[in-house]
Amino acid sequence: MSVNIDLAFTVTGVTGESQAWEIVRALQQLMDEEDIANQVTIGVAVDDDGAYFVSGDSDFPLGISRFYLWQPHFEGVFAATVAEVAEGARPEIRWGYPDEEY
Repeated sequence: MSVNIDLAFTVTGVTGESQAWEIVRALQQLMDEEDIANQVTIGVAVDDDGAYFVSGDSDFPLGISRFYLWQPHFEGVFAATVAEVAEGARPEIRWGYPDEEY
């Protein structure tokens, strides 16, 4: 059985624009490997203090089979992907459950 899931994430603690774009490229590759690249938008932005960060979210709910198994896997590879590119960066994933919100 699959469940509809909203995915949103941020990566803070980025040292600058070039590192932010390295993180974007690495996360785009991860999304491709997880077969959700066409459903997730990722970009670079600057906060009010002038610090760069990476953010992304699903364009619409993702239909994920066996989410209870996939979620810890995805969270682990997401954190490892960010750490590989930017050791001091802080990834945060937020999950939404749109079927429960209506």
